Amino acid sequence: MSIALNEEHQELARVARAFLDSHDARAASRALLEEPNERLPHFWKEMAELGWMGLHIDESLGGQGFGLAELSIVVEELGFAMAPGPFLPTTLAAALLADHGSDATRGAFLPALANGSLVAAVGLGGGLELRAESKLHGSAGLVLGGEVANLLLVCVGDDVAVLETDQPGLTVEAQKNIDPSRRACTVGCDAVVVSDSNLLRGARKTLEQLAWTLAAAEAAGGARACTEMASEYAKERRQFGRPIGTFGPVKHHCANMLVATEQATAGAWGAARADLDDEQAELAAATACCLALPAFAFCAKLNIQVHGGIGYTWEHDAHLYLRRAIALEALMGPVGRAREDVVRLLGRGVRTKTTIELPPEAEAFRADVRSFVDEYRRLPDQDKRKAISDSGYLVPHWPRPWGRDAGPIEQLVIEQEFKGVRRPDLSISGWNTLTIAQNGNAEQLERFVRPSLEGEIEFCQLFSEPGAGSDAAAVQTRGVKVDGGWRVSGQKVWTSGAQFCNRGFATVRTNPEAAKHAGISMMVIDMHGEGVEVRPLRQITGHSHFNEVFFDQIFVSDEDVVGPVDQGWTVARNTLGNERVSIGGGSEGGMPGGPDLIALLEKFAPSDQGVAREVGRVLAESESIALLNLRGVIRAVEGSEPGAEANITKLLGSEIGQRKGALAAQIAGPQAAVREGEEKRLGTWLMATMGASIGGGTSEIVRNQIAERLLGLPRDPLIK
Repeated sequence: MSIALNEEHQELARVARAFLDSHDARAASRALLEEPNERLPHFWKEMAELGWMGLHIDESLGGQGFGLAELSIVVEELGFAMAPGPFLPTTLAAALLADHGSDATRGAFLPALANGSLVAAVGLGGGLELRAESKLHGSAGLVLGGEVANLLLVCVGDDVAVLETDQPGLTVEAQKNIDPSRRACTVGCDAVVVSDSNLLRGARKTLEQLAWTLAAAEAAGGARACTEMASEYAKERRQFGRPIGTFGPVKHHCANMLVATEQATAGAWGAARADLDDEQAELAAATACCLALPAFAFCAKLNIQVHGGIGYTWEHDAHLYLRRAIALEALMGPVGRAREDVVRLLGRGVRTKTTIELPPEAEAFRADVRSFVDEYRRLPDQDKRKAISDSGYLVPHWPRPWGRDAGPIEQLVIEQEFKGVRRPDLSISGWNTLTIAQNGNAEQLERFVRPSLEGEIEFCQLFSEPGAGSDAAAVQTRGVKVDGGWRVSGQKVWTSGAQFCNRGFATVRTNPEAAKHAGISMMVIDMHGEGVEVRPLRQITGHSHFNEVFFDQIFVSDEDVVGPVDQGWTVARNTLGNERVSIGGGSEGGMPGGPDLIALLEKFAPSDQGVAREVGRVLAESESIALLNLRGVIRAVEGSEPGAEANITKLLGSEIGQRKGALAAQIAGPQAAVREGEEKRLGTWLMATMGASIGGGTSEIVRNQIAERLLGLPRDPLIK
């Protein structure tokens, strides 16, 4: 999914991509590889006529009157197409002037920037000094777009100076660039005069913030192009008699590229939608920089790796993207400082903006929800479970009569109004009960669904076996038909909470002669029945969260078989789907909470910049989960098809949780080795996170699913 979410933005993206394809933008970049000088792309004037340079500029100043969101969509498509030219620095300069320039400065430069007749270059580094008589001295460092620009924005301490390239004392020297399609030059100043109106006081931070936002959009587009290029090649390139995309390592490379691309896109989108006036926008821009710029470089490198030898040749276009990724991160970063900003801002209590503006029809639900919540708060504790179950607010997305058949808008209103109100957490029992509601007969619905919602029945999920973990259909638990039902024998394992449940939902092989997926039936098991034995398994943490469950000729009535006999795999897949949605929506993929990295950093390593940057990296990745989930919510509210979020956030949540635990132990040092003081839970939590990349589908299997279902890579033909 691109930055564009709504139909209007998607149409803008489609138009931009079609335009760039028609002008063969990537070929235009390739043509500059060995040219001695940069030149404006042949389609520069046409882009200006489309209004792209002024998308974010007020109409009174010659622009289109939109904002960063629209501009970022076009920048993303330029990144996807590997388009040459100084579009990024020109629109970046215009954005800063619109925000920080005086009326005179805006009037002098913005109309020309918007119509493409004025080309800008931007430098974020250097060591310029403003001395007597408002004269600049020193070097502005490398300035992006300088070779073709006639307007320069350069940093002077906390300020930004606006310079014209023909000013006395100003020198612009071309450099040998790693990305010849958009070149950076060194800029020197020897007593260059800066007028008061052209010195933007205190604007450096805003310039950096805008640069991170727009560079992230371009990086997201570049990362997506690399991911698509690699996955398409993996489908076509054959080795050992089959497409290389069937091989696990290649498949996982492509899956990792898609995950990084989705994170980059979410970060860029989050920065483009924020208001520039508050600290949330500052956090959003820093997060976007942390996510998108490294993701582009990562995907560009893996694209070459997937292509193998051909990807390493001059003739292939893969290296164009690697060149752009390296230059973009070097000139529009630094990523390290963005990571420090993430730590600083989160430490001050700033949080990613995860609220959305609901449409007017949301208010039609609010009064009823608020009325119930007020009543619910006043109820005695023993009456609350039945009341919320009867109301449908316990599982509002379920069909009636158990839920409210609520669409995304009503669900969001319910979440808002129930904020701070404790509700029962159905968790695993809910996944299984919903499957029974979807597939059971009327009598089963009566016996199991309502009692489960009211807490009388608690389900565990009896799928995994010693030989059927990720391969969930390799079921060996056997059911033999007898009068009135089945005799079931076998073993289940890794069953969470089985020692506390009174019912289990089990996969049972009822036809050993049928194909692997065709001879399975779904059965409700009485966990307290004769022949059922639950043995808690002690985890590496010392706790016993999951169990082994043994069946010794237990009797299961025909009335407890859910769905058609021998066709239970479809029912089981429903349950797995319900599970994935639930896990994918979690903050840490089933591992919420954990160590407070910022508090640990302040306590054990307050002056260690390297560790601070590692903390910022992990925290930015955590913020990406919130952004991905938010994008999914917005898509649902607008009636769009689901995106890639569920599998991706499950994978990210579990692995980020592990990285947080490892980093916490690194920061705490020797204290992580003992169970004393405030850090006594560190080691335990770190060990607990190891289960997050196994339970609910191992990370390896999830990567296969991402590659096959989202990228269309072929399945391994040896897997039936």
